[in-house]
Amino acid sequence: MRWTGWLLLAFLTAAALVAESKGGRGGGGGRGRSASRSASSGSRFHFTRKYAKPGSIEHTSMFRSTLFGATAGYLAYSAGRHIIREPSAPMSYGGKTYYWDGNYYQPTEAYPVQCVNKIDPNDPQFGRVYFENETRPHEIVYGCKSEDYCCGFDCCQESTFFTSLFSLLVLILVMSIASIFVIECAFNTTYLCHCVIFVCLGS
Repeated sequence: MRWTGWLLLAFLTAAALVAESKGGRGGGGGRGRSASRSASSGSRFHFTRKYAKPGSIEHTSMFRSTLFGATAGYLAYSAGRHIIREPSAPMSYGGKTYYWDGNYYQPTEAYPVQCVNKIDPNDPQFGRVYFENETRPHEIVYGCKSEDYCCGFDCCQESTFFTSLFSLLVLILVMSIASIFVIECAFNTTYLCHCVIFVCLGS
């Protein structure tokens, strides 16, 4: 069954691509730098600064609404600009804390991945955010766990996605081989004999 060999080769190639993609996404954006910092106990831990990939549109929209909402009190609107009230104070949303620029963010052992969202100066909202000294923030920073990757303004888990994809590839391979086996048994007398023997042994 020559097609079985081709299917197996295609499956192995796809699995290799999945593994390579998983390794790349684990970087949370490809670019980043690692450093170490002293914890309060005196020990040192490593943290990594990584750029976030695009995330959920719904989550990003809700984050924007919270950040620029009047009730949150993070920004003061004046003369067409959003002025940051307290640059060093964290902004809370969805159980996470966000900071204007990485200088105000302190990584922890629980969240050693420092996620960075660069601010587009042409953004209709973020592009009009200023510090009180008339300068602009360049990024919004938050933290994620080491096993997560940065996506939008959130932390995403990739293991579930890639496990499901790998399982789907295995299922497709098994079904394809079974289909070819049945077709060969139906139209090829040589394979028909093998099928009869296989069924007898299986029973």
